[in-house]
Amino acid sequence: MPRARDRLLRRLHLRLTAIWSLAWLFCVIALCVVAILTHARLTQLDITSTLRLRATAVYGLTWFDTDGRFHDEVLRKEADVLDGGADIWVVGHGTPATVLLRPDQPQFELADPIGTAEAAIRDGADTVQEDRDGRGRPFLLYAKETYDEGDRPAAIILVLGDPAARDAAQSAFVRSTLLIALGFAAFGIVVGYFLSRRSMRPAIASFQQQERFLSAAAHELRTPVARLQALCESARDGREAPAQILGKVERVAGQTTRLVDKLLLLARLDTAATPVSKEPVRLDLLVESVLPEDEQIEFHATESVVNADVQLVQTAVRNLIENALVHTAKAGNGEPIRVTVAGHSVVVEDRGPGFPDALLQRIGEPFVSGPNSPGSGLGLSIVRHIAQLHGGELRLENRAGGGARTELRL
Repeated sequence: MPRARDRLLRRLHLRLTAIWSLAWLFCVIALCVVAILTHARLTQLDITSTLRLRATAVYGLTWFDTDGRFHDEVLRKEADVLDGGADIWVVGHGTPATVLLRPDQPQFELADPIGTAEAAIRDGADTVQEDRDGRGRPFLLYAKETYDEGDRPAAIILVLGDPAARDAAQSAFVRSTLLIALGFAAFGIVVGYFLSRRSMRPAIASFQQQERFLSAAAHELRTPVARLQALCESARDGREAPAQILGKVERVAGQTTRLVDKLLLLARLDTAATPVSKEPVRLDLLVESVLPEDEQIEFHATESVVNADVQLVQTAVRNLIENALVHTAKAGNGEPIRVTVAGHSVVVEDRGPGFPDALLQRIGEPFVSGPNSPGSGLGLSIVRHIAQLHGGELRLENRAGGGARTELRL
C-alpha cells in the first residue's frame, strides 16, 4: 500500500478512535455524575428520615400535663432513642425559655441551645439544616415543635446528628464509582480502537482490490500491446504482406476492445456504479435471444418470469455460453453444449476439460483462470457480480465423465 494512502488510513483510524472515545467518555462521565448525585440525594434522604424518626419518637414519648409540666419518664425508659448516636434537646417556649431535656453526654457543643432552637423554627421546621458547634464540628439539625394539652406550641425538639457517616459513605461511593468509571473508560477506548480498525477493513480491502485490479489489468493489456508492437516491426521489416499484418492487427484490436469492455464492466460492477433497473422478464425468452445461431447448442426451457436487469443478465448468460463454446471447441469432441432454463436458474453444461480441481474454489475471482485457458479470467467474475446484484449466486462444478457445469441463480 502506498505510503500516502497508509498515512491517510492511519489518520482516519485515529479520528474514528478519538470520536468513539469522546462519545464513550461523555456517556461514562454523564452516568457517573448521575450516579453520584443520586447517591448523595438518597444518603441525605436516609439521614433526614433517621433524624425525623428520632424526633417523632421523642414527640410521641413526651407530653405536657394540664399544669404545663414536661414529662419524659417514658422516653428515658427507651434507651435506644436517647442513646442512638444523636443529641436530643427539648427547649420550652416559656418566658424565659428553658431547656427541658438535654443529652447526658452530648456529642456536639451547643453554646446557645435556646437560640439554636428558635433559629431552627424560624428558618423552617421539618427540614434538615447543617451547622457547626462551638468546637467547629459539623452537625445536622432537625427541629420539630411539640404541643401542650391545649394544642398550643409548648417546646421545640432538636435532634443533632453526625454527618460523618453520610460523608464517609458518599466518599466511598465516589471512589468506587470513579474506579469503575476508569475501568469502563479504558475498556471503551480499547474497544473503540479495535472497532474502528475493524470498520476500516472494507476500505482497506477495497484499496487492495483496486490495486490488484489495476496490476492485473495492466498485465492483461500488456500482452495485446506487445503483439501489436511485434506486428508493427514485422510490417516495417517487410517480412509479411501488409494485408496479412492488417488482418492480424484487426483481430488483436478486437480482442483488446473486448478485454477493455470487460475490464470496464467489472470495475463498474465491483464499485456498484452500474444501476440495476429490474423489471419482470421472461427468463427463457431472454436466454434464447442470446444463443448463437451457428453453434451446436441444446436448449431446454420452461416458462419462467423473474425480476431482472435485462442487459446485465444477457451479458452474464452470453459469458457463460461463450466460455462453454471455447472450452468445448478446445476439447474437440464435437459434443454440443446444453443450456437449460428452469425456475430462476440458467444452467450451461459442456464436455470440455472442466475446471482444475486446485482452482475450483477460486474460479470466478477476477483474473483467475485455468493454466491452459485462453481467456483473461474476467467472464465468470462478471457473471458472479451480476448474480450477486440480483440476490443470487454462481455455482461451478465439474460434471461426471468430464466437462463443466455452471449455474446462474437469480
